[in-house]
Amino acid sequence: MTRFTVEREGQYAVPEADLPQALQRLAALEDMLEELAAHQTDIPVELARLKAPGKDKTVRYKELLGQKLLLNEMLALLERHGVRLE
Repeated sequence: MTRFTVEREGQYAVPEADLPQALQRLAALEDMLEELAAHQTDIPVELARLKAPGKDKTVRYKELLGQKLLLNEMLALLERHGVRLE
């Protein structure tokens, strides 16, 4: 991965020549964060919908539960690096 940011005295900067590419990457990361936030809301709703009629033993339920756990790990990693969904 090509890193666009450079740390100088505790601050980050982007060389002007790399600014368009850095903005594209930032936009892609923001899009990803929005998608993660949507999944964080949607997955528990879907799990509850499946659990109500007793479908909590189905493959779909287990897949969603795994996705929820993975999502939680991804969000925890992002938070450790100062990125929060707000």
